[in-house]
Amino acid sequence: MQIIATFEYSNFIEIAITELEEKGITAIYAVPLDLRKKEPRLLDSIHRADGLSFIDKGMIFAFMLATIGASKGFVWQGGPIIWGIVGAVLGFLLGVVLNWLIYLLKREKNQLQLKKGKRGDVVLIVTCEDHQVSVVEDILWDHRAFGLAITK
Repeated sequence: MQIIATFEYSNFIEIAITELEEKGITAIYAVPLDLRKKEPRLLDSIHRADGLSFIDKGMIFAFMLATIGASKGFVWQGGPIIWGIVGAVLGFLLGVVLNWLIYLLKREKNQLQLKKGKRGDVVLIVTCEDHQVSVVEDILWDHRAFGLAITK
């Protein structure tokens, strides 16, 4: 049987490996994952999307300000069509700028957490007999495994 677990690289994984070796399990394979070296792309393509959108708030503000501009345009000089278009453009720009500022603030916060020296994750693969599965599983969970999978 193979048990696959993920850990954050720390002393806990070293202790877990030592305990597994003390239990007589020697087929242990640990693979550290590389950290991202480049900043992720900001704009999405049609085939790749990360859920980050800059125009969603822009469209909402464009709708709101276009409605207000069109209704006030009946009173103001220029008419409802002109003021509706002005409201839509201003609302869209306001929403995009607001989204951009929120993105910059979140990015600054995330960059503080994800400094270059941060440790990555480790995938641990343990091959053992069927009767040892519960012992291995308990050891891995006790040493802060993120996730665990058992395969035959």
